[in-house]
Amino acid sequence: MFRQLTALGLCAAMMTTGCASASGSRVAQPAAPQVQDRAVLAEYVQRLAPGSKVRVERSGGESLRGTLMKATADAIVVQKNTRVPEAPVEIPLSEVARVTLDTGGTSVGRNLAIGVASGVAATFGVLLLLAALWSD
Repeated sequence: MFRQLTALGLCAAMMTTGCASASGSRVAQPAAPQVQDRAVLAEYVQRLAPGSKVRVERSGGESLRGTLMKATADAIVVQKNTRVPEAPVEIPLSEVARVTLDTGGTSVGRNLAIGVASGVAATFGVLLLLAALWSD
């Protein structure tokens, strides 16, 4: 009797909990870029390897993604990621708020596959628990 109640309780808990739900807003709010010390920013940018994918946030709030071509103590040169080739952009470090390595983010297809796989796994888990419940 105890095993059946435990299995029934586990089935109910797995069906009612929202594993993927999170509290708060689902839309990310852009944060205001923070201006860093220019010497530290220049040192950081100069240590990045040319050819690195970067995201550059300007002091005005706009940002661009591209490939780092060259970095000096006064400016950085970035080749923007565009469909139509453009000339590299030279940005003075006085206009740069933040430079981060661009990891590319996640794809919609990958997230969909993870969701489907976890749903299938949860369904089979519930079915196995129900089979164990009624097999006695």
